[in-house]
Amino acid sequence: MKRAAVVVNPTKIKKMPEFRRHVEQVMRSYGWAAPLWLETTVDDPGFGQARTAVDQGVDMVAALGGDGTVRNVASGLLDTGIPLGILPAGTGNLLARNLGLPVRNHFAGLRAAMAGRDRAIDTLCVQIDTTGDGEPDEQAICTVMTGCGLDAEIMASTSDKLKDRASWLAYPIAGLKHINAGRTPMRIAYDDGDLQPIRPLTTVLVGNCGELTGGVTLMPDASPDDGALDVVELSAKGATWARLVSQVLRAARKETKQVRRRTAYSVRIECAEPTRVEIDGEVHDHALTVQIAVKPKSLLVRVPR
Repeated sequence: MKRAAVVVNPTKIKKMPEFRRHVEQVMRSYGWAAPLWLETTVDDPGFGQARTAVDQGVDMVAALGGDGTVRNVASGLLDTGIPLGILPAGTGNLLARNLGLPVRNHFAGLRAAMAGRDRAIDTLCVQIDTTGDGEPDEQAICTVMTGCGLDAEIMASTSDKLKDRASWLAYPIAGLKHINAGRTPMRIAYDDGDLQPIRPLTTVLVGNCGELTGGVTLMPDASPDDGALDVVELSAKGATWARLVSQVLRAARKETKQVRRRTAYSVRIECAEPTRVEIDGEVHDHALTVQIAVKPKSLLVRVPR
């Protein structure tokens, strides 16, 4: 019999014994054995559990949690040939959303994983230099999107309490307090090109997937398995915010002073001052340089047939 591992963020489940029984029942209905059960911790939010599951030789690893849990579990499955199932339990559930998976129900996600097919998607390798010595001191895997600047500030200021009350609307609500935030001088290099002239930017987003919550398509040409990165440079101040928001909501491709789009295989972002970075919603502080490279088709994910 096939066997899966289920990696669970325990803060997302109120009645764990009942939930476990239901999961085992669903898996038995597909002819699978009772799963290996692994819970995340503050010190290990998913990577170690995924590696344990790989060592146990499971046929699939299902991650229950938000985008952070999914990212950490995925980072332990890269290039293993073991597929990731997504049981959505977060606010955004962006990877599930971009792959056409259920985004609001654990068990719908579980059934989609059990009955689905494997799809190889790209991931992003993100290296962060926080000291300015030119050597990265943090490294992470990203499955959806990495942002440098305002979007990371918004993530950092959005409380769990607000997310529980307002769901995805918590992010635009929290963003209102940053509407007058200043821009950060940044220089960007694409692939092996030279750094561009310094430019004051609100945020730079580098993505593998383009759709956000609320039906907003930030990167209309992004595809999770095209072997490339999609990049959006955003710059707004004062009255120009209206033009930026309008262009983003319309998914307009025309380049303006507020919105610039690029496609690349690697991106280097240099910030004139320590700047927050978010990786699939997880915030890292005080980055001076961020380097992002695509890892083509490095992760298998169970998607609907």
